[in-house]
Order: sequence, then C-alpha cells, then structure tokens
Amino acid sequence: MEFIESLGEARMFKSREQISREGSRVVTDHLFVSLLSLYAMSNDYRYAPVASEYARRTISRGSFNSPSPGGTDLYQTIFSLQRPGEMFNGKADDMLMGKVNIDANRLKRFIRGIEQGNISSQEAGAFLYKLERDLKIQNPKLRAARRLTQDWDTISSTQQKLVVNQLMQHYRLNGRRSDIMPLFSSFAKENNLEMDQQEKQSVAKRVAKGAAYAAGAFAVGYAAGKATEF
Repeated sequence: MEFIESLGEARMFKSREQISREGSRVVTDHLFVSLLSLYAMSNDYRYAPVASEYARRTISRGSFNSPSPGGTDLYQTIFSLQRPGEMFNGKADDMLMGKVNIDANRLKRFIRGIEQGNISSQEAGAFLYKLERDLKIQNPKLRAARRLTQDWDTISSTQQKLVVNQLMQHYRLNGRRSDIMPLFSSFAKENNLEMDQQEKQSVAKRVAKGAAYAAGAFAVGYAAGKATEF
C-alpha cells in the first residue's frame, strides 16, 4: 500500500518525514507512555470516561492498517510502528525495529478493555510487562513507572506523583503535540499529582546520597536513571 504523506488530523505525527526525524526510539517510547497514561486515567472516577472515549476513538476502525484522518495519535503511532520500512531510516532504527514486536491484536484487546472499563490490575500488569519487553524499553525510569502504574489503585499518592512526573517529562521532551498530553496534564492537576520543585529536589538529594526512597519500585529505576533530569 502506498503511504499517504499526510496522516490526517493527528497532532503528534503529521508526516512520514517527521516520524523518520523523531526516530523509532521516540515513537516506541511514546506508545508505551501513551498506554501507561491511558491506564492510569482509566482508574480515576472522573477520568475513566475520558480514557474510555479516547480508547473508543482509537479502535473505532477495527484495525491499525491504514492512515486514519481524524484518528487519535495513539492510533497513528501503532499504525506507524507496523510499517518500520516505510517510516524509519538509518541503521539504529533498523536494528531496534528488528527486535520490536507490535502485537496489534493484543494492543486492540487492551484498548478495548479500557473502553469497556473492565481491565483488572492483574491483566494490566501482564499486558504492560509484555509491552515493555515487546517495545524493548530501555529507559529505567519508564520501566519503573510501568511497575507502579500497573498497581495504580493500591500505590501511594507519592508513588503516583513520581509516575506522573516521569510520564509528563516524556510529553514535554518528546510529545508536546500529543493529543493525550493535555488530557493527562489535566488529570494530574485535578488529582494534585504534580510534583513541585521542592519535592523534585528532595528526590534528587536522596538519590544523590544513595538513600532508599519510600516509593519502592520507582527508587530502583530512578537510581539507575539518575543522570536523566526531571
């Protein structure tokens, strides 16, 4: 199928050239962060309907086989990753995409579960763990965020803040045009999950001193990735 240069109304990825410039690492990370964000919102009383509607729009075509004018950025991201030969150039992209596995049916089932609001934490945990492996996620903070996000209902507010901070960092650095970013940002603000500068400095000091941070799983990932700024 000949690639359509314009991807319609998508905000994040507007053309094949832009996707190629971003590179496969940014695009795979964006798929990971988008689904973490969507699952976290689906566990919130006020934002579950928002996550459900976004999920409905994403899978409304029934597959990810063609550009979708007016489709969500999540749809366009999955569509693009299924066509690495058309979207990416360069040896690094070829090597990464040679290892990445895009299981479209599994993705669709998870997104449909968010739409219907019937995904258990056990199901989410299994899916997100496999997704991390399938996408070859290397960022230790994103991997740590996954371990916490899958248990969103039972983790502390401090742990939720650490997750939100890391996901928002991705959006600010690599996904400012994403149509999920404003939804997730509003979710964070309304639930008081944004970290202020004092909280960020406190975490940084604890890591610098090698102290164990109370957020448990995130501490391991944070310490491993401490060179990455907030």
